[in-house]
Amino acid sequence: MIRNNIQTVNAATQDVNIEVKPKAEPSEDVKKFMGIWLNRGYTVQPPEVTFTVTNHTTHLVTHSGRSTLGITMTPFAVPRYQWYKSTDKGEHWTEMSKQEGGNQEDLHLPNKEAGVTHYQQQVNWRPVGGLGFPFAEIWSKVATVLVNEKDKNADKIEVSVDDDYLYNNPSEIALNSTVARAKVTPEDYTEDIVWSVDNNQLAYIDKETGELHANSRGVSGIVTVTGTIKNADGSVVSDSTKVRIGGGLDDRQVKSGEPVQFEMLGNIGQWDEKSADFTIRWYRQPAGTNDRELVESNKKELMYKIEEPRVKNNNDLYWIEISMKFGRDSYEYITNKAKLNVLPADSPEVTLSNSVSNETFNNNNTDDTLNDIANGDKVLYNDEVRVGSESVPLRDGKYVLPLYRDTIVEGVNINGEELNSKQYHVEHLSGDDTANLIINDINCDAGKKLDIKILTTVGGVTSNKGTETQPYIFSYKEDNSYRFLGAKKNLNYVINALQKNVRDINYGSIHAYSKDELISRTDDTNKPNDIVSVDDQRRVKEQIKVFVNQENEFMDEKGNVLPGHIRLYDNGNYEEIMGKKVKVVESKENEPLQSIGFDKENGPLLYIDEASVPAGKYSTTLTWSFESCL
Repeated sequence: MIRNNIQTVNAATQDVNIEVKPKAEPSEDVKKFMGIWLNRGYTVQPPEVTFTVTNHTTHLVTHSGRSTLGITMTPFAVPRYQWYKSTDKGEHWTEMSKQEGGNQEDLHLPNKEAGVTHYQQQVNWRPVGGLGFPFAEIWSKVATVLVNEKDKNADKIEVSVDDDYLYNNPSEIALNSTVARAKVTPEDYTEDIVWSVDNNQLAYIDKETGELHANSRGVSGIVTVTGTIKNADGSVVSDSTKVRIGGGLDDRQVKSGEPVQFEMLGNIGQWDEKSADFTIRWYRQPAGTNDRELVESNKKELMYKIEEPRVKNNNDLYWIEISMKFGRDSYEYITNKAKLNVLPADSPEVTLSNSVSNETFNNNNTDDTLNDIANGDKVLYNDEVRVGSESVPLRDGKYVLPLYRDTIVEGVNINGEELNSKQYHVEHLSGDDTANLIINDINCDAGKKLDIKILTTVGGVTSNKGTETQPYIFSYKEDNSYRFLGAKKNLNYVINALQKNVRDINYGSIHAYSKDELISRTDDTNKPNDIVSVDDQRRVKEQIKVFVNQENEFMDEKGNVLPGHIRLYDNGNYEEIMGKKVKVVESKENEPLQSIGFDKENGPLLYIDEASVPAGKYSTTLTWSFESCL
């Protein structure tokens, strides 16, 4: 400490309390705002007390400079260093010679003899060439070196740094350096401290002085600074501390609706203590855009508060631009862009388990797949909604179940209580085979569950089709958005019907005087063409018989009767089908019914009984019937 122009040096472990009169009043240390030096002075002072042993070199390190304004006004001035020493507590000071290193920034002392010596450095700045009067002058604190004849081990070291956050921006005004310091027990240890870092990509350190410099490439992270003393007997003591390297702002995470604040990190400096023309502007870049929005500029605040962020603000970016005019020069510092992560408020932990069963028909159904679902089937959906025991409650949810179109909802039951039709509704989706059953106001407390049962009757199936259904619970409220999915289930629908198409039969032109003549069909109803096309989509293939009969005589539009009728031929044998039902084919059980077709000599052929057929276009009706054998 300095008292009445006397610097008191405390060295309690040796019962030494030395009052030293400096050669000149020590200058104040440098004050900074960001990287701007507001005054001339020291950033690294020589240590006030150093204990060492004879023939062990002591290194007194300093780092000093002029104010940024002074450099601007006289940019070409050079420093001149001069060390002074005293052996009588500062009563008499001697200028150290060039041979002793007295005109160097740092002083190397060989310490050939035991004793106590005090040192003080003077720095002044002169024009290039050293001529003329100095522009500025500063004096260091007094450094006392106590040289003993025996080594003294260090038992403990405690490491700290002046600044635990440094900037990685290459700006001239970025605070990108600090000094590591150590408190050693006992204080009269005699070996040197060696400084190191664990990651030179983040920062590098002067192993003797402890000056730590951050990278200027934008690499962020945490660097570990270690001070190590290797004692004369080989024992080692060390300690570490951590320094963050970054762009000035941290990402922030908050729940929707809760206030959050961005704040510039690090030791910004003492800008309140000296007038400076500077502005601080906060900007925002909305998520998914390249927009640059000024959100605050009228306050000289290095913090910005967002009162009610919403989920729509998730991934917005914020940063600061600091502009400073100092003297005739202008400077700028731009922080990194920090991300705002907005989480849905009170997002619950929900598990949605679901199953589906066909209560009407089962064809190799599994937990994940229902086969051969047909119109009229009763399909039951069973879902369980469970909220975690440590979760917030599930509130204001919507339950959605995709259904096949025209499916009828027979009933909805939650925890044994039947819902009325006003508590749910079905939305039909345009241009889709899907409708959604929606239940509003789904609420469940932590550690509880909801059992949802939905009974439906399938409708609207007009073709074979496979679909998926997957229930979910969601909320799109801005401050409470969530979506929880159940498992996907495969539902395979069939029409469950025997589809058939009967073609008209044409016997072509007949001679007016034909008699006792058998006339075949035209080629379009002979093989390979079918008379009856069948698509058997029944899910149960029962045995089925197909019959045909001719209900009426052939007649023309004038009422004339054709003297002929149709016979059903089978390899030369035939049966009359006029007025009676004759079996055509019969399928086997569990096999599909096939399409029906005949070659030219078989099947329904026209027999003409008499000659003299009046001219005209004759027609009749054949009735085909399909009958189950059950």
